[in-house]
Amino acid sequence: MRIFLGKFGKNYPEQIEKKYYAAGPEGGVWYGGVKIGDYVFASYEGMIVGLWQAKAYTNMKNVVNPKDDGVLLFDEIKSYQDVNVTNDFTRYKYFIHDLNLVNKVTKSVKGLGFIAITTQENCPRPEEIDFKNGGVNIYVALEDADIEWRDGDIRVTVDKSNEMNILGIDRFENGEFAVYQSFNHLYEEKNAEDKKYSVQELYDYSLEDQASKKRKFLATLLEELGTKGFLRVTSTISLYDNLLVGRKKTVSTKTISPVAPNNPQVLTGDIGENDFEENEQYEEIASLLNFNPNIILYGPPGTGKTFATQRIIDCYEKKYYNSNGSYYSAETDGRVKSVTFHQSYSYEEFIEGIRPVLNDDDGSKVGYRLENGLFKELCINAEKELIKNKDNAKYVDLIHSESTIWNIFLGERKSDSIFEECMKTSDIAINWLPDKDLGASTYEDILEALGDNSAFGNKPIQNANSINAFVNEMSTGDIVLVYDGQQTIRMIGVIKEGYRYDQKDSFRHRRSVEWFRDLDYPINIHHYNGYKNLTMKTIYQLSRMSISDVLEMITTRRFKKQSSEDKKEIKPYYMIVDEINRGNIAKIFGELITLIEQDKRGKFKVVLPYSKKVFSVPPNLVVIGTMNTADRSIAAIDTALRRRFTFVELEPDASIITKYDNPIVNDSIDLIKLLNALNEKIMIHFDRDHRIGHAYFMGIDSLSNFYQIWYYKVLPLLSEYFYNDVETISAIVGKSFIDNHGNFIKLQKDISENGLSAFEENIIKIYKVSHVI
Repeated sequence: MRIFLGKFGKNYPEQIEKKYYAAGPEGGVWYGGVKIGDYVFASYEGMIVGLWQAKAYTNMKNVVNPKDDGVLLFDEIKSYQDVNVTNDFTRYKYFIHDLNLVNKVTKSVKGLGFIAITTQENCPRPEEIDFKNGGVNIYVALEDADIEWRDGDIRVTVDKSNEMNILGIDRFENGEFAVYQSFNHLYEEKNAEDKKYSVQELYDYSLEDQASKKRKFLATLLEELGTKGFLRVTSTISLYDNLLVGRKKTVSTKTISPVAPNNPQVLTGDIGENDFEENEQYEEIASLLNFNPNIILYGPPGTGKTFATQRIIDCYEKKYYNSNGSYYSAETDGRVKSVTFHQSYSYEEFIEGIRPVLNDDDGSKVGYRLENGLFKELCINAEKELIKNKDNAKYVDLIHSESTIWNIFLGERKSDSIFEECMKTSDIAINWLPDKDLGASTYEDILEALGDNSAFGNKPIQNANSINAFVNEMSTGDIVLVYDGQQTIRMIGVIKEGYRYDQKDSFRHRRSVEWFRDLDYPINIHHYNGYKNLTMKTIYQLSRMSISDVLEMITTRRFKKQSSEDKKEIKPYYMIVDEINRGNIAKIFGELITLIEQDKRGKFKVVLPYSKKVFSVPPNLVVIGTMNTADRSIAAIDTALRRRFTFVELEPDASIITKYDNPIVNDSIDLIKLLNALNEKIMIHFDRDHRIGHAYFMGIDSLSNFYQIWYYKVLPLLSEYFYNDVETISAIVGKSFIDNHGNFIKLQKDISENGLSAFEENIIKIYKVSHVI
């Protein structure tokens, strides 16, 4: 008898209805080794919907995989109602808690649709399994914790020291504890003897590791151990990820997770190595970006809009740029920028503006300078991708919005020998102070050296400025334009390395440069330079020119257009605008509201009001906005904004609680039923825009956690929605939680004779009592 858990994606309900799984011919990795006759507990949206038996591998047309007819057919042996994977299946008494049961059945494991379940010898036959009456409790507890133990209960034992060291994992059988070998082996395997951390140490490290989800779990654990001596664990995967794996370094400490009830909009946490979200929904939204690169995700608070932005970028990176790409890699590259709009946010912050600066050390003099805003900076960085080819890609990546543009005179009057040598060696070079390595020299050192040597003319300050610019001010990623005449240049390059001193060369002070050789030179830059003539000064900054000017020159003057291979080097950039509806869109975007349209990207240009420079929005820039409908209905959004963005609604989805968490709190409160009941009543008394998102009810590790969420998040939100209307709030949550004056009533958490606290009883009434209209 072999038992599996089968995971069926919610995007293909036909597989549940017709009892099949489409993953190609027999032996495919997704089948997980299932053979004819094996038993499968079918899981759909976090619930066990039935016990099936594998009947036959065959061919059948299906909607899941139209290119491959291979499917596995099943016979239904038994159907189930209200059996949850996390709360019921993983806690079944006769299943052995190995990695599959503890970890994989509650995560989406890439390339695996069926998870083998190991059973104890006395496990009933599959059709006789009763999940509702065969569950065990899992505790993290002190050795002497006052608990009424039942056969099969599992205890992660910690000592009573201040550090709370983990001593082992036991199972209660026949009136005593014995080491639970499979579960204990998981802990030992993940924690080398010299890397075993106490609960307190893990909590301390969670802050350093930016592991907010782990920190919250451990904070709850420490509190419960301190007050009661134990924590009854609601989710095996939460126990595994947050305690048993020790100080686990995840793929990204900045990865967003949908578990953050204390801040449902800013969803941060940890995603482990085997946690691969089923991305069909996000892939569909990502594909919309090819139709319109501007989208707005809208919905009530707590629906995971910020979380969705990361997953959409994940999918877009993988599908359209690099199969190994991700949100984290794009963020690390500097290709993701985020901003939150508010009523005071302005054009000057987003596009460009004049900013005050202090001109002296004591701060007594104030000057003003032009500064780029966040959006303009990102546009410039995205635009550089358009000049890439497969040969120069890694050097173009060095260019950034803060790159300085320099004019340099290579060589001597009426002689091209140094210019030609620099073209061959891919260098720029100067010959001042040839016998001195200037790598550690300051401006004062250079000026002093020039003053001691009359051979370098009577302008030591001007010459020192040129040398200092070459040695100390130029940076990797800066642009150099080689002087040709008063209005023209003969070459463009990007600096790729720092200063070096090379004694074997005639011009010994050098920097390595990647030249853009495939352009039609000379190039007239007179209008780009504000109609100012160039001079033959050795080196100086061209402050009137912008990176966009250089990119335009390269684009318009190159001989060969980008090939399809070259275009594969173009990276997408992402502008995330949180709370986009809170800002004054017309004021913030200004004239650029037209330029963000897909058919105008890179084609239409405007002259910006402050810099007087021509500007356009590149086609490889994606704008993703989020919008909280509880703040402002989508119907009230500016018409110009609605025309230019695709709007995607994210609704409260109670099934996500089941997918990531245990929806049953303290074996009593059903969070799914509670959330659905609250939202049904909110729609009756208000509207759908003010429903409560699922994130409010996620990451709950104890009754105390939920108590805090209820009184400090949910009730205040309802009070805000209904302007403290006691009658309406009472119609939604009952009269036990709010008095006639609008004050919240704190119900007791102490267990009464019926096994429930007053708090639990009244929460349950919300979804068990018929609607109060």
